[in-house]
Amino acid sequence: MSTAYHINPEVPCIIIRLEGIVTGDELLTGQQQLFADPQFVGSYARLVDGTELVHLEASGDIMRRIARAAVEKGLTRAAFVAHSDAVYGLMRMYEAYAVESECKVFRDMRSAVIWLAS
Repeated sequence: MSTAYHINPEVPCIIIRLEGIVTGDELLTGQQQLFADPQFVGSYARLVDGTELVHLEASGDIMRRIARAAVEKGLTRAAFVAHSDAVYGLMRMYEAYAVESECKVFRDMRSAVIWLAS
């Protein structure tokens, strides 16, 4: 279980990495830590790397809460990367809940980075 983030002010981007088995509570805690970080800027783009995620134990309600909180904090552009079908589906659920944002889910990192940089 691992959630980690890195804020890069030089590129205005937040990179979030999810590895192993991650629970909904860990997602909520990680998001709260990100929002409390003094370097956090809501207008930064996000790259959510789920390529090493084995299983995401999160309900639709958790995905909705995370998406709504992100929108409320000004996070409006995000690229998600998922290899497994289950994780891809949950990330697409996030995308649907964050209708005010520009979010897209990818199967590979290269496509996600190209889209995010465009």
